[in-house]
Amino acid sequence: MTIESLLDEIEIILEEGKTVPFTSNLLVDAAAIKTAIEDIRLNMPDELMQARKIASERKEILAGAQDNADKIIEKAHLRAKEIISEDEITRGAEAQAAEILQQARANANEIVESARASAAELTEQAKNWSREMRTSASEYVENIVGIADETLTNSVNEIRRARQHLRSAAQSKRVDE
Repeated sequence: MTIESLLDEIEIILEEGKTVPFTSNLLVDAAAIKTAIEDIRLNMPDELMQARKIASERKEILAGAQDNADKIIEKAHLRAKEIISEDEITRGAEAQAAEILQQARANANEIVESARASAAELTEQAKNWSREMRTSASEYVENIVGIADETLTNSVNEIRRARQHLRSAAQSKRVDE
């Protein structure tokens, strides 16, 4: 059991207690509360040890982070001193950085333009494909409807011929009688 569940248990015992008439006092199961308190005491050391361990680890992490930060700051100071002392190198680096930046912008513009062109081409291809699919589908449906029309017309004509043949046979039978 956890300390929290044991505290919940004590709270339930208190809620189930009966009030003493004409007072704000409660009658509760003292043995149950004592048992819960003993269980809390038994469970506390583990949780306290965990809390202490977490606090210790936190201190170690913070100390390590501070050491790293101090080292980074020290390196930055040394690098700043080197850059200041090498003014000519700094100017050259700035010029080179500006040139690299300009090239990067030019490359980025080329990439963007190329992507736009590709997107426009793909869009046009998709439109053409869609148009072709609609045309093909329309032709296919027209063809199917034409075949169905022809088949139905042939069937109706056959039914008419069969009816005519039956009428002729019925009339010739009447004449023979």
